[in-house]
Amino acid sequence: MRPKHFRAFRPVGSRGPRADRAGARAPPEAADRPIADGVGFMKPIHKLDAEESDRALETAIRTQAQAVLELPSYPSTTVNGFLISGDQKAILMEITGRPGVNPADLVNATCHVNVYSDQRYQFASEITAAPRWGETRSLALARPRSVHVLERRRFVRAKLAPSSKVTIEWSRGSTSHRLAANLLNISVEGLACRMDDAAAAALATGDSVRVSFELPGHARPFLLHASVCNKTPASAAHTIVGIQFQSTPQQEAPLQALRAVLSRQIPAEEATELLV
Repeated sequence: MRPKHFRAFRPVGSRGPRADRAGARAPPEAADRPIADGVGFMKPIHKLDAEESDRALETAIRTQAQAVLELPSYPSTTVNGFLISGDQKAILMEITGRPGVNPADLVNATCHVNVYSDQRYQFASEITAAPRWGETRSLALARPRSVHVLERRRFVRAKLAPSSKVTIEWSRGSTSHRLAANLLNISVEGLACRMDDAAAAALATGDSVRVSFELPGHARPFLLHASVCNKTPASAAHTIVGIQFQSTPQQEAPLQALRAVLSRQIPAEEATELLV
């Protein structure tokens, strides 16, 4: 089980020197340079002071805000997840979906962290550890000294409104199953969704499924074959299910269309309709 509280997390098996007893080195400061935004760069519109930054981070941790890590060392790879705990030295992010890189290989790597809470936040950090509890994988991030509030655009890539749904269909034996879940975040590799524990119990890791969902800017629903890659307990008797899209010649066209939608810049006035 993942820890309910996170106090002075000490990395295990970290491959680099540790600068303090909690194991979290000071993150790189990114106040005066552009910050990565997935498919391009954009400058922060406001840098929060220390008190505002702490308040924003505590809110994000308390609400288990969605987070997307962008890695300068792996420019074509993102790591999706949500914040689950933190202290004055580090923040713990639980991974959803199946990242394109082994989390253990990311220890000591710098990263840009996008957080989707009451507003869109971003900060530069360093991955200090990659703890694992059973099938649950996590990353420990050095807590930043400051956080930036960013322009409201390209939200569809990581977090959607509570009304956003994904329909999941699968068969077991001669019985067909179908359920709807809340769509939390999505990328060209897969998606994360939230459902109640009873619904999640009907799905098993490795199940082949078919998912359908709609996104702003695309006239028709997306219909993709995929597989269940993980199930993570969440708050209030719910489970977060990570689903990975199958990469096959038959899905090349819809995946290219999905990439185009996710890469398209969304005007601020439209993006606000997508926020929680």
